[in-house]
Amino acid sequence: MISNNNSESGNCGVEYTKLIDSFSEKIRIKDHCVNISTNTSTETKNNSNNSNINQNIYTITLVGNGSEPPFNGKGLVLPSLGTLRIIIPAGLEVASYNPQIYTNYHHGTEPTSSFQRDKFYIFHKGNIIGYNGNNDLIFEQKIEKYGCFDYYVEWEEVASKNVKCGPIGTFQINPMLKINQQVIPSESICLQTFLTKCMGSIDQWEKHVETASKLGFNMIHYTPVQEIGESGSSYSIYDQQSISSKIFEGGMNTKIINEDEKLLALSSFISDAEKKYGVLGMIDLVWNHTANNSAWLNQHPEAGYNTDNSPHLKSAFQLDQALQDYGKTLYGKEINSTDQLNDIINDVKTKVLPPLKLWEYYILDIEKEVEIFKNTFFSSGRVREQIPSSCSTFSPSFLKNIISNPNHEKHEQIKSISKNGIIRAPSYERYSLHINLDYTYRVLDTSVTFSNNSSAEEQIQKYRDILSIVNLEVYKDFDHDIEAILKNIFERIKYERISDHGPKLGKITKSKPLLTSYFTIVQYRDPNNSSIREIPLANNGWIFNHNPTIDFASSESRAYLRRDVIVWGDCVKMRYGQSPSDNQWLWNHMKTYTQNMARIFHAIRIDNCHSTPIHLAQYLLDAAREIRPDIYITCELFTGSEEIDYFFVKKLGINSLIREAMQCGDSSEFTRVLYRYGGKPIGSIQEPPIGEYLNDCCSRNLGGITSPNDYASKSLQPSLPPALFMDCTHDNETPYQKRTIADTLPNAAIVAMSVCAIGSTRGYDEIFPKTIDLVNETRVYNTNVNISSGILPIRSLLSKIHLELSCNGFDEIHIHQDGNLIFIQRYSPKLNESIFMVAHCSFSIQQQQQQDNDKELHVPCKISQFLFGAKITNTYINRNDWNTNTTKLNGIEVDCEIHYHDKVLNQFCQIHEYNNENGALCTTLKLNNFKAGSILFFRGEIPKPNIESIKKIEQLILDENKQLCKSFDNVDLIDMNVLLFRINEEEKQTIGHGAYHVQNPVGELSFCGLQGFVTELNQIAKYNDLGNQLCENLRKGNWAIDYIVNRLDQRVALKSVKQWLTQCFDQLKQLPRHLIPMYFYQIIMTTYRFTTNKSIEKMGNSFVKENDSWFSRALAVTSIQFFGVSTPLISNPNVLEGVKDREASLAAGFPHFATGYMRSWGRDTFISLRGILLVTNRYREAINIIVGFGSCLRFGLIPNLLDCGTKPRFNSRDSVWWYLRSIQDTYNCLPTEKEKDQFLNQTKVYRLFPPTNYISPISTIAEIIQEILQAHASGIHFREPNAGREIDDRMRDEGFNINIDLNLTNGFLYGGNRSNCGTWMDKMGESTKANNYGEPATPRDGAPIEITAMLYSTLSWISDLYKLDKFKHGGVEILKSKDNTKTDILTYQDWSKLIETNFEKYYYIPSSGDDKKYIINSNYVHRRFIYKDVVGSANVFSDYQLRPNICVAMSFAPKLFNDQHANKCIDIIRNSLVGPIGMKTLDPNDPNYHGNYDNSSDSGYKPTSRGFNYHNGPEWVWCYGFFLESIVQFKQFPSISTKNHLINSLLIKHKLYIQNDKRFSLPELTNREGSFCKDSCDSQAWSIATILASLYQLSITKN
Repeated sequence: MISNNNSESGNCGVEYTKLIDSFSEKIRIKDHCVNISTNTSTETKNNSNNSNINQNIYTITLVGNGSEPPFNGKGLVLPSLGTLRIIIPAGLEVASYNPQIYTNYHHGTEPTSSFQRDKFYIFHKGNIIGYNGNNDLIFEQKIEKYGCFDYYVEWEEVASKNVKCGPIGTFQINPMLKINQQVIPSESICLQTFLTKCMGSIDQWEKHVETASKLGFNMIHYTPVQEIGESGSSYSIYDQQSISSKIFEGGMNTKIINEDEKLLALSSFISDAEKKYGVLGMIDLVWNHTANNSAWLNQHPEAGYNTDNSPHLKSAFQLDQALQDYGKTLYGKEINSTDQLNDIINDVKTKVLPPLKLWEYYILDIEKEVEIFKNTFFSSGRVREQIPSSCSTFSPSFLKNIISNPNHEKHEQIKSISKNGIIRAPSYERYSLHINLDYTYRVLDTSVTFSNNSSAEEQIQKYRDILSIVNLEVYKDFDHDIEAILKNIFERIKYERISDHGPKLGKITKSKPLLTSYFTIVQYRDPNNSSIREIPLANNGWIFNHNPTIDFASSESRAYLRRDVIVWGDCVKMRYGQSPSDNQWLWNHMKTYTQNMARIFHAIRIDNCHSTPIHLAQYLLDAAREIRPDIYITCELFTGSEEIDYFFVKKLGINSLIREAMQCGDSSEFTRVLYRYGGKPIGSIQEPPIGEYLNDCCSRNLGGITSPNDYASKSLQPSLPPALFMDCTHDNETPYQKRTIADTLPNAAIVAMSVCAIGSTRGYDEIFPKTIDLVNETRVYNTNVNISSGILPIRSLLSKIHLELSCNGFDEIHIHQDGNLIFIQRYSPKLNESIFMVAHCSFSIQQQQQQDNDKELHVPCKISQFLFGAKITNTYINRNDWNTNTTKLNGIEVDCEIHYHDKVLNQFCQIHEYNNENGALCTTLKLNNFKAGSILFFRGEIPKPNIESIKKIEQLILDENKQLCKSFDNVDLIDMNVLLFRINEEEKQTIGHGAYHVQNPVGELSFCGLQGFVTELNQIAKYNDLGNQLCENLRKGNWAIDYIVNRLDQRVALKSVKQWLTQCFDQLKQLPRHLIPMYFYQIIMTTYRFTTNKSIEKMGNSFVKENDSWFSRALAVTSIQFFGVSTPLISNPNVLEGVKDREASLAAGFPHFATGYMRSWGRDTFISLRGILLVTNRYREAINIIVGFGSCLRFGLIPNLLDCGTKPRFNSRDSVWWYLRSIQDTYNCLPTEKEKDQFLNQTKVYRLFPPTNYISPISTIAEIIQEILQAHASGIHFREPNAGREIDDRMRDEGFNINIDLNLTNGFLYGGNRSNCGTWMDKMGESTKANNYGEPATPRDGAPIEITAMLYSTLSWISDLYKLDKFKHGGVEILKSKDNTKTDILTYQDWSKLIETNFEKYYYIPSSGDDKKYIINSNYVHRRFIYKDVVGSANVFSDYQLRPNICVAMSFAPKLFNDQHANKCIDIIRNSLVGPIGMKTLDPNDPNYHGNYDNSSDSGYKPTSRGFNYHNGPEWVWCYGFFLESIVQFKQFPSISTKNHLINSLLIKHKLYIQNDKRFSLPELTNREGSFCKDSCDSQAWSIATILASLYQLSITKN
């Protein structure tokens, strides 16, 4: 009974009614119906002004070779109907094979028919026409149906013409539930379980439904409505196609007699329940078993596992029968102690098991097998294996050991035969284990000890011995199984008859046997001769911790013999086989059953789902969806593995998994479960609304601007399956049994606050003292429930609260746990409102007696309304009450105290409001007399000024095209450098303070500009990681906000951007602190996306702006970080006088080369200039750099280390050639002849070190070029200025001497010595311990191949200009060989021809037969068909080393190379030097190769100490760009798209790297095979530059 006592019974009716009505007014189901079309309420809000944008595009990007589903094939769920976009990224193997995607999703253009899981259709192609090698392939399909679907990629390999298929991927669309045609979110489900057999006849059901509806339940879960078996269990179904007659007994239903009428009546009831009461129906489907007395089992015993179709069960049946017979001898006895139980186990061990001779089912019959051996092994017709052979069973190394250890061979024989040489006969009779003669005889034939020098009798005996030992191994399995049998019998009897937590069955009787039988025996009449025979069928059950993907009744398992199964004696396990053809009757029977229920009910609960074969469940669920496409699927999964849960969910399209609050052992676990089962943290990251400008950018680029995905689409990620969270299920213990009655309210209240579907069971609110017995209960529920009594009014309120939370977008949650107090906030970003709950759990009587009177809780907003507080005050417990009423189920009588609205004050709590030091409103809730079992609900809201601030922020973001667009009118790319980038050291040098710093592990941000924040925000958004230290920093104060805007003062042009950000941030500062990270994310990401887009626009180059590849745009944006104002390019103001931002310079890399004398390097700058400045259309900046370095020209060289022109170092032989190549590239990029002429002949270079014969300190670029070429032709010989430790403390004295000479025989320039390194491979030894201090690791003295190529390139270019009268010098003066006082002219044309004539002869390493045609010292050749790295070095060996410098030469001077030689060399380079993102700097086959660089390690090993191997193995990224260019130059392909595809395939790892890199860049180098190198620069200019330049070359080079 339930007491009517209520502490406010006099007025609770009015107050209660008002409160219920207030919920009804607030619940916005219609709003939700609108919101579902836009996926989430937030998206609706964000895009309300842009209906054309909101297309609900979801993306899946394939991985691997382009056919593999992401995330290891985990299922992906579309949040709503919409467009599914499947992307095959450019460069992945399959993209080039004209792939097609197939899906079993049945779209509208196909003929209408029922869904067939194994029938696949073409997944519609997207808006990309064709594949050009650069563009991602996009396949799109509008998804308009609910369900679970598969897809795969198919392609045809060009060479083999073989059609291949990729692995199966899945996608799922959860249905939208409707109540009377109004859509409700699935999270709003409030379900109540009813045991159908306890509901009475169907004419009484309406009262139950009406009561449930009044209590706020909108779905009823009915246990099976079919006829149940003799046991009376709700889940032991007698006939799946027969509705229980008891449902229609009495009243008007007595006329219903046939099944069609039953189905119609049941259907009408469920339909009326929805129409009249707004209650949907869920039905249990039981597919795994049927009642043991099901009549159809006699006609269809093949539907179960019997000893005919599953003969492996014969031994288990023998054992079971013996145990049943033994149990009968104990009728009337009672087992009360473990001593008695041990006696029984001893009887089983000594009396029951031995007569069964179960070992005979395991072992070989040795005598029979020996007899077979005698008759077959020695037969003259048998083909024998030869002894020995290299491919025999035993290896030669094994045979060598035979003589010394013959027993070893015998052991291997036995091991091999035991593993592969025995087979089980399909009859599974006794002695059904046999020898696999073919395999075993091969083993024996190849055995030296078995075959050699042995007589037939000896071999027979050896064979017998082998079989005996094999049998011993089999006996071990038998012994283990016997141990398991005895243990399982012991544990089962102990639980059922002795344990306190067990049922204590009492005396052993026929109805309560010693052990439940594992088998049901049916009487089968043979249709052929009418004879009847008994057939045993395996009963169903479950196994603790069993892998659910393995059928424990199959031949793969011995679970029935070992007695592992906790069996249900009233249920026969179904045997379906692998397809309907294996058991057509059973599949059809269950399909009809399933579809009958799908016609009636709105939802399905799969009983015992984890034991259901997946292929069967797919088939039956597909059949259900055929009848009701939007049917809702839930189940319990007891797999014990999250991965297996994922597998079931993705394969079956399960919409929720049933979880239970009563399984939580304490408040901490309860809190963890709540977080896990749904909801996002409050203030969760949401993508900002997309304005017209950004949407237009995405549309034009068909993807992101600098990332693969556009801003308007959502990339699908794996997620935990949604929960159907039950406060208590119908088959588990009640609060009274497991906790306390007082916990009934907190438990239900906490569940109601969860962000998922919720449920309860009938009797929970009536406080049934224990779980209803599913098998033996015969009583029915009370139809006359007073819903104003006990805790029932609270249930109505909890249901209303849950519905409001779900429909009004309260999808964010915060949970605070303090001891047994659980404080939950649910927040709606759409409404900016919260609902709060405080619950005091009572897990035990001891906890119930505790009080938390002095607890204070911080409420993060204004309390706008108290709803109610409640607790159970008195309970009238009489354990016998449960059984006193023999017809009705009754509960425990309780008194409940309920207070509404402000009446909770002083009764449960007090509030204190105040303003903190920042003026923000703070609210503290102090609990009063809040005993265990108490609950409290109230509303909170963000103050109106805060809401106005949110709206203003959203409006500013949506209107970015109006205000923010104008802000960039006067902004240039150097301004963008400040806005986006600038590392700590740059900022410190410029304005005195550096990058923003937050607490570890984040620490110092990677950049001062937006990119530094975006890098961290991307990680925060990816995982919704609001615990990130940046979020914590933002919540605590406005430091980051102020930092961002204040630093923009350093550039005048950024004033307007600062103003826009200030407007946004002024509003941001007004928000509650916990919401600041989310809106900060939206502001920063909008600004960042706008900035990157505007940066691309300002580059103006069609290659960057309109390229199909997001990667090219990403590289272009990254290039901005290297060129900016920091350490001045040149200190002398006369250089670049009057030029805007004359101080701007190009940093080599970060963080090591950011400022000071280490910033500007001649070599790095001009390797980078083409990609960083020219490809991005920054010609003016490129010219400024050329002028700046040209001002320091001296000795015919430009500085390697510029140092602002104050103390430049001229220790580099190659920098000047990179410089000249950059001049050539700049000239060729200029759009008009006038600009080209002005560049060469009118650009003024103020000389800091003018030659003594110069009249003016001003030179033109053309004069600079001529001076350089003449100096090299004349020979360069000098000692570095300030030579000594002042400029280089590692250099040996000889190394300061610089010598370069022209060889007139071949036209090459030779220079350097063994004490210096004049090219980019410039590592000087630093270890005295390893004796490499002051020694160049790679001197490369002589004529390095890349210098020769750049020399040739320059000469050819100048020669062409001279012919066109665009360069006034046609050559250089050289000294005549016979008379050094006279000069001659070497024309540029002749010089270049000289090089062209000799290049292959000197550099190419041919096949050995062609050595005489080339200048080759064959003693040093260790790899052929390549080009020498150097010609004429003092260490001849180094000339012949394979290094990536060849690629530079191929890229800049392709005319020097024989096409066939070059192509073969490229193949060797690709196979030998190419790493994941860089190029090995030395051939791995070279003895000097060491792939891992560690500059700090001083091991004493010379080749690597203190990083001596810097250029002898580690993989440098900048070389990769020239490798790509060499492919572009020399490789021929059937089409441009084929070439593009190859290049993109080689850049896959680069794309992944830049997406995940903290500096949005590529590194200087990596260690072996792309592994991380701690001493590398994180971001290197030439790494970005050369790859971007190679992509540009690809775009302009014809095939």
